[in-house]
Amino acid sequence: MIVTKSVAINATSTTVETDGAAPTVIAYFNANVSDTGTTNNMNIQNQALYDANKAQVRKDKADFDNAVYAVEDEQASV
Repeated sequence: MIVTKSVAINATSTTVETDGAAPTVIAYFNANVSDTGTTNNMNIQNQALYDANKAQVRKDKADFDNAVYAVEDEQASV
């Protein structure tokens, strides 16, 4: 029997609403870190909002990638 461990990581990049309205999702990030490799994806939900907020979405993606790297490093040390 072969047993593998995997960790799913998900996040969203959203607008910041100041009028009390719910934030709007701009992009979804998801990753799966396993013993056999890592997948890491970004899916743009709203292209117009992405175009208007590229700097923030790219920062959010970089932060997400750092969270994925932390999980990879943790799994590598186990």
